[in-house]
Amino acid sequence: MKKKLRYSLFILYIFISIGLFFLFHFILFQPNLYDTFSDWSFWVVFLLFLITIEEFYRFSKNGKRSEMSDFVALLFFFFLIFFLSKDFLTSIMGAFSIYLWFGIFELKDYPVLNKILIISLATYNIIFISGIISNVIGDPIVINTAFAFSFWIILGLGFILFGRKYIIVWRFMSPEYLTLFLYVIAWLAIVFINQYTPLNFVSQKAFLFNQFSIWELFMNVYVILITINWVIYFLSGPILDFMLGIKPFEDKRLLGLINEVKTNIGIKGRVKVGFGKYPILNAMAYGSIFDKRIALIAEDYEQVPEDEVKGIIAHELAHTKGKHTLILTFITTGDLIFRMLFGVPATYYDYTFGNPTLPFISFILLNLLVYLILFMFVRILEGKADLKTKKIGYAKELVKALYNLESFYATGREFGLNTMLLCDEKITKNNEILNYLDTADYINRSIIKPKRLSLVSNIINSHPPTYHRIAAILDDKLKPTKETLLPIICLKKSKQKYYAKLFEDARKKFKVIANEKFKEYFHIGDISAFMRNLNRIELYKLELEKDYMFKNKVTDEIVIGKLTDVKFKDDICDTDEYIVNDIKNGNEILLNSSLYTKSRVDLEAQYFLRKEGILKLVDIELNADKKNGKYIFLDKEGRKIFKNLKKKLPNSIGLIKEFSNNDIFFLIKGEIRIVKCLNVNISDNFKESELSFSEIPQSDGNKTIQYKLKDLIVKPKNIYIQIRRNEMFRKSELNVINWLIEKQLRTFVYLKKPVNNLEIGYIQDVKINIEDSKKKSNKGKNEKSNYISMKNIFGEDIKIPYNSLEVLLFEYNTAIIQKKSETSIFSKLGYLIVRKFKPEKIFYLNKI
Repeated sequence: MKKKLRYSLFILYIFISIGLFFLFHFILFQPNLYDTFSDWSFWVVFLLFLITIEEFYRFSKNGKRSEMSDFVALLFFFFLIFFLSKDFLTSIMGAFSIYLWFGIFELKDYPVLNKILIISLATYNIIFISGIISNVIGDPIVINTAFAFSFWIILGLGFILFGRKYIIVWRFMSPEYLTLFLYVIAWLAIVFINQYTPLNFVSQKAFLFNQFSIWELFMNVYVILITINWVIYFLSGPILDFMLGIKPFEDKRLLGLINEVKTNIGIKGRVKVGFGKYPILNAMAYGSIFDKRIALIAEDYEQVPEDEVKGIIAHELAHTKGKHTLILTFITTGDLIFRMLFGVPATYYDYTFGNPTLPFISFILLNLLVYLILFMFVRILEGKADLKTKKIGYAKELVKALYNLESFYATGREFGLNTMLLCDEKITKNNEILNYLDTADYINRSIIKPKRLSLVSNIINSHPPTYHRIAAILDDKLKPTKETLLPIICLKKSKQKYYAKLFEDARKKFKVIANEKFKEYFHIGDISAFMRNLNRIELYKLELEKDYMFKNKVTDEIVIGKLTDVKFKDDICDTDEYIVNDIKNGNEILLNSSLYTKSRVDLEAQYFLRKEGILKLVDIELNADKKNGKYIFLDKEGRKIFKNLKKKLPNSIGLIKEFSNNDIFFLIKGEIRIVKCLNVNISDNFKESELSFSEIPQSDGNKTIQYKLKDLIVKPKNIYIQIRRNEMFRKSELNVINWLIEKQLRTFVYLKKPVNNLEIGYIQDVKINIEDSKKKSNKGKNEKSNYISMKNIFGEDIKIPYNSLEVLLFEYNTAIIQKKSETSIFSKLGYLIVRKFKPEKIFYLNKI
């Protein structure tokens, strides 16, 4: 977008925004001015409007949005709609509805993500528009109805855009959820009959406190829903077969395996076996006790590993043996009977369309309690199925299958969906290896110390986290009930450490199984040699010979040492082992990288602390138990200043000094420009320190430009280059790519694809004609002739179309630097937060 057009849009935005606000608020609605100006939300909207003007101005000037612009937009839209509607839910839906329109446009190059955004956009807009209607008519029934059906809108649109695989590959989906879907469809039929036929069903009439006729006893919503609940249970087999496209198959090898497992688990009678062709290896048991069914889910049933099939089938048949779907049907029936006795609305939909006497908040709390009970039962039953699988001798097989299944989800595991599973392109062997490497590391580290995001995101999952399931299967210390509650229990750090110790034996067993799986699947005999062939040591090149504080995640024991080298082990879960020279005793020790965190400390170096100024770190004193201690600094007068080791240190001043005579990545007006740092002058007043650069090439000549450190934002080590659609940035992008070709640095290249979207390696060449790429008539030609050539870490030469590039990421011993004056106010606030919680990520002096 050209500069003149950006400024024109900026001016239009100001005038149109003000004009529309006055038109709708002061002319059409004509509110009392006192009420308007005394409304706190009006002033929040006014403040956010001023911030959006500043954000838009930065975009107009630099051609690039700030890092916080999306968040600012969401806040502005939320409070604007809240000011007009005073409805919290409508405001949330409206803010995301408006924002997603822009998101769909920006992600048009990502077909799978774009479709997922369309699903979200449609859902949010339906609820938003319903909220507006409810606000106008003064009746919440419209928005309540839209919100009640939102989940099924998402499910239905996903089915339309992606087909059946949208339901299958969601890890949050299960036969229980699909049965619930059938239940809701049946309930809709009841609503239709009740509203549009002479029949009138009794609802929300407490049996304990009212008299009923025989007709009312049987023709009421509760009894009908109980009946439907059982009808669905008995008919769920053929219905789910139809919904999911499950077909019978006659593969003698697999049928033999399934019959073997069925015999071992103690199931008598026939179990109907089906197959669903989907890009994931899984299975599910369903159907009533008179119609036992199991479906194997795979891309090609002829190529599935026999041992993993045994593990998966054993788990699913354990559900059948334990009559788990029957148990859940009894539980939901009990819930309906309780509601019938006390006149509680049977569902959210009954509350929306009925005339309940129960306060809405009480109804919500009651439903949360019911959901919690059902949630616990479902997960307890999953734990019992795992336990049964273990007892009949298929523990190892199930763990291998779980490791394999977790690798399918890869980076999408926290959200329950990997977009790779929704596209037609198949994953390459190289990317599959990276997924399995990452997954083994993830499970191993999560058994030691799970991330809170992982624990929280698992709450709506029908299964416990994979790492907890594996720990329970490979050990006898965790029962299904405790396993159900473990994600909540482990939100507390002390509990994480307790269970890390408890699961130590299980973690060791998992490592053996994961290594066996990886080696046999990829035919790699020596993982340590494989890591060396990938030149993995380069990931540590900026860390070697530096001082660190290493802290054990389980025991909290601290080691202060110099990282001298990294040893690669024949272990897919723990590939890296730190070789450390212990500064306290001079001994060389080995530290497991998955068991220790490391924080950079530079002994004998200067640090700038905001209160004390420039101090010299001379020593680190550890307590007797080596679990805590103090930093020992010296000020200018030689006085000792002590700081607790829990204090997060910023980068040392030495890191800034290392910039001298090195290349720096300077972000100016949205472009990354490579400049030479000629000199670093550290002042006694650190904020007045200056950096000198060779001139940023805005004009001819070779001038030297100085900037005070307080006027700059410095982000060290990780260099991040976004490849834009806008051709105005192409020249600066090519300068960086040519610099990478010269330096031959390991580069992570992220692509605009749902699958095979990461290449790691060394850029060898770039072919692009900037002038031709500007011409729309050459679009098809440019897609073939404009590319970069890489030698990836697997030793393969590859070509990547330039228009498929999204981000280039690499490490360098300097930094990305930008001027504060070119940064929006809200972005500066974000940087202050980063400085507070992760000071090693940024040099940011002064306040906003």
